[in-house]
Amino acid sequence: MWNVDTNRRTHGPRGFDLRRYYSDMFVESVSKTTKHLTEDQGKDNIMLKEFQLLVITVTLLCHGSEIKGENHYINKWAAQIEGGLDQATRIAKRHGYSLVEAIPHLDDFYILLRDDVPTRSKRSAHHHTRRLTEDSEVIWAEQQVSKSRVKREVKASYIRSDGSVGFNDPMYNSQWYLHGKQDEHQVRRQGPIKNMAIEEAWKTGATGKGVVLSVLDDGIEHNHTDLAQNYDPFASGDLNDNDDDPFPRYDITNENKHGTRCAGEIAMIANNGVCGVGVAFKSRIGGVRILDGKVTDEIEARSLTYNLSHIDIYSASWGPNDDGNTLEGPGKLASLALQKGVTQGRQGKGAIYMWASGNGGRMRDNCNCDGYTSSIYTLSVSSASEHGIKPWYSERCASTFTSAYSSGNMADHSVVSADLHNLCTTQHTGTSAAAPIAAGIVALALEKNPSLTWRDVQHLVAWTSNMGPLEAESGWFQNAAGFCVNPAFGFGLMDAFKLVVTADPETWVNVPPQVTCTVKASNASNLPQNLNSGHFIEVQIQTNGCEDTPNEVNYIEHIEVVFSLSYTKRGDIGASLVSPSGTETVLMEPREYDRSSEGFDEWPLMAVHFWGEKPEGTWRFRVYDKVSVYSTVVSQYYVAQGR
Repeated sequence: MWNVDTNRRTHGPRGFDLRRYYSDMFVESVSKTTKHLTEDQGKDNIMLKEFQLLVITVTLLCHGSEIKGENHYINKWAAQIEGGLDQATRIAKRHGYSLVEAIPHLDDFYILLRDDVPTRSKRSAHHHTRRLTEDSEVIWAEQQVSKSRVKREVKASYIRSDGSVGFNDPMYNSQWYLHGKQDEHQVRRQGPIKNMAIEEAWKTGATGKGVVLSVLDDGIEHNHTDLAQNYDPFASGDLNDNDDDPFPRYDITNENKHGTRCAGEIAMIANNGVCGVGVAFKSRIGGVRILDGKVTDEIEARSLTYNLSHIDIYSASWGPNDDGNTLEGPGKLASLALQKGVTQGRQGKGAIYMWASGNGGRMRDNCNCDGYTSSIYTLSVSSASEHGIKPWYSERCASTFTSAYSSGNMADHSVVSADLHNLCTTQHTGTSAAAPIAAGIVALALEKNPSLTWRDVQHLVAWTSNMGPLEAESGWFQNAAGFCVNPAFGFGLMDAFKLVVTADPETWVNVPPQVTCTVKASNASNLPQNLNSGHFIEVQIQTNGCEDTPNEVNYIEHIEVVFSLSYTKRGDIGASLVSPSGTETVLMEPREYDRSSEGFDEWPLMAVHFWGEKPEGTWRFRVYDKVSVYSTVVSQYYVAQGR
């Protein structure tokens, strides 16, 4: 019988008492909504003030971006047409298209097909797009692009097996990130591994039972002995071949092993004598196959809202190329799908999107140049090695939310999982392996408290992630609200026990809805400006947090700076932001391999490093030039959004 102290105090940043911090952070609400937080607050009525996101939008003179790499145009268009299916069919026919279908969960959006356009082309059929958009009955139209997407694993290898402790699964002892144990030689050499308290969370009874997760990837081997019992066909589909079966396509290189490995981390069956144990070993697991064929904006949107009323957590371990040169985010359809997911998923509580932060560390990539992992609607997960340091492949950025253990250097342990052909592996790697572990931990919390919203999950992860196991890595700082953050790890290493205990429905109070505050730059009249080598331009944003309006922001969650600029070499540009409280963070580091002359076109730079701070006062956004001898012309405006 497991014993655990369920009264163990849970702490936030630098050991803050979360319950006390929670009550202190919320003040009287304009809406006069009264809620009690915990029993130890006695008879005090704490009026809840909405936590918010402050988004600063900065626009500078800009260029658009072209399709590069493996991207190519196809003969399908997405179009927004009001009036229903018959109206859309009529308009499509009028312009020489056939209407394929309506896009699920996106009202008034349709897919149109032209048979006289090549199925693959480097050049856009812009004249067809122009004719569509010139039609007064067409609100928006865009030719679809097959995009390059990379899986965020580092290397591939096969298995070994050892004895087990606690479970009869032969590789459980190798799952060091679950229990913190390692072989005797390592203990002598480097000391015991700190872990994510997953075993402790299990001892509270949390197993993920009743929670449904889906891995958006290259398929899932759902007849695998260590997955079959937990497989959920209603959380599964194939958007590459347009059918219901996400079974991966076999080839000689086992290229499509990635999704099965990610699914195994989450939901491998416990005590069945096969492979290892999943983090949420009684959860239901599915897969949506999208990475073994054309990946368009439409395909991504469909995957992000796949069976939205059924799936609780979507796990994605892929994204644009991590080459230090790519700047790409969700298209219009995928962006709308993410918004739809957090507003309508889980019966209005919001779907949870867990996203791998990227493996471009060797190429000096920055995850704020990836609009999927830096979205306010996704929970970005980075990697930590078994020694509590940043792996060589991991990226740094201000939008990284939290971290989980994964592979490190060649001599370090990696992650155990199920593998293709009913095999097992000890070599799942990269941020690809970190995100599913984090998804499994969140599943444990959702089992404990199914009423958690997507915003509750973000608050819980921010407050319960640990700096301690990762403090050897440089870059930690404390913001004005007391949160310790690091661009390599976000709020720290996930702690499953603290997350589950803090999520207890007897004590946890759901956070209020988001609000949005828009603010323009205080010195916008001074723009545009020239930016010279070795110098910076500072733009100030004076705000009262939209006080006395429905969009009033009192405590910050996310910050976004959306900016545009024209420049000769994009990789020489860096940016930082200083809050009124004096907290400073780097929003984007220069990228030495980014030689693009396209600049930035309304690109959002997101940060969670100001979490909990007050928005009132002057914010200072700085854009600086590392080495370029050429100047840039910069113009900008700011929008502060909070929710």
